[in-house]
Amino acid sequence: MKKRTVASSLLAAVFTLSLVLSGCSGGSNTNTKTATNTPDTSPTESAVNNTPKVEEKHDPVTLQIISWKDSYNDLYKMFEEKYPWITIEQIPVNSQPIMEIIASMEAAGTPADITEIDSDLISFEQNGLIEDLTPYIEKSEVFKTTKFPDGFFDTMIFNGKKLAIPMVDVPMWVLVNKDLLAKHGVNMPANDWTYDDFRSIAKKVTDSNAGEYGITTQAEIQMRMLSTKAIADGYAANLQYLNEDLTQSLLSTPDIMNEVKWFQELVTKDGSMQSNAVSEADGSVTKEFINGKTGFAIGGDWVLPNLKEKATFEWDVLPFPKGKVSQPGYTIYGPLSLLAGSKHKEEAFLWLEFQFSKEAQKWKIDQGANASVVDDELTAYYDQAEIWKGKNIEAVKLARENAKIQPGLTVPGWSDYNWNNILNDIIFGDRDINDIIPETETWNKKTLELRDSLK
Repeated sequence: MKKRTVASSLLAAVFTLSLVLSGCSGGSNTNTKTATNTPDTSPTESAVNNTPKVEEKHDPVTLQIISWKDSYNDLYKMFEEKYPWITIEQIPVNSQPIMEIIASMEAAGTPADITEIDSDLISFEQNGLIEDLTPYIEKSEVFKTTKFPDGFFDTMIFNGKKLAIPMVDVPMWVLVNKDLLAKHGVNMPANDWTYDDFRSIAKKVTDSNAGEYGITTQAEIQMRMLSTKAIADGYAANLQYLNEDLTQSLLSTPDIMNEVKWFQELVTKDGSMQSNAVSEADGSVTKEFINGKTGFAIGGDWVLPNLKEKATFEWDVLPFPKGKVSQPGYTIYGPLSLLAGSKHKEEAFLWLEFQFSKEAQKWKIDQGANASVVDDELTAYYDQAEIWKGKNIEAVKLARENAKIQPGLTVPGWSDYNWNNILNDIIFGDRDINDIIPETETWNKKTLELRDSLK
């Protein structure tokens, strides 16, 4: 591959046509014509407008993108067709920490250009690995003319720097086994269903003698649904029980502790969801929605191919239920960053911009992702997407419209915040719910101290 600097890429040759004027007599610089009626040979407006433009010439560039995705080849080809001098080479992650991949490529003298992020953005920024995208975005016509959802960059900003763009909006829904519901005389719920509806239906379709339960024994039930319910009931401003400015966890407050008990009772009181131990004793059948033995589960775009190919029952999707004050959904923004060591930053940013083109957005909808752009044409495209044929498309649109974004990428000390494991142990195990209090207090103190140290 021919290597070149960013400066040389910006100086790609642009040829300007030269139109030679036939000389008038006397070589005068004035517009005066002689009496010999010498014809005016200056080009007409029509001739100038019809002159073919000379294409810009570019040196070939290969962009190296660190990614664990194995399904983006078609999107790469779409980009390469739009920018034929650019080739994309994916660097697979293969379970290796991305920071190690970046370091090894730079040490080899072949630095990567773009990376997905596998941990918090703060670590990448503090180690000087990623660019501040603010100046690129401010001069980008794509970002100037595109309408994004409220809070689009909020989880990607730290100390005033835009450290990444959301490459993909990963939506989540409540998966519904319509056949199991129908077996127990329950119709598909409406899109404005409530958490009380969810709990009531789960109990109705549970038949332990048949090995059938209302809710799948999966971590996502508490990971996604519990913190969403806390927002829906008005007890938290953000997912994972965080306050308005993402500085403190409210997990140990009495109202949210009661939300935890509500989910715990799905196992201990209602019996509509099995504990981990009981599920494993029964062969772990209820841990997978695809088995057809549970009524509800939480799923995102990653489950759709398997469901469409292998499910032997009629399934559909619903938005997350309504709470006491609202009906929020849940989404994850997959961050994509421009590496500071890239030798092709301008070309690399073209890939970031391309994510928000109509063709890329439609391709992502076809894969089950949300549109990341507010656009009537893209909203209407959900109705055309093959992946949603015969399904509850209005629920998909509503889930996108109401989605709350998972935080954490720019929250100091996020990896030390033990909200997930402790809640799994409480809801699906036998851990004491009161353990939440000291765990939360410890993290709240630590995150404030870290935040102060990073200012």
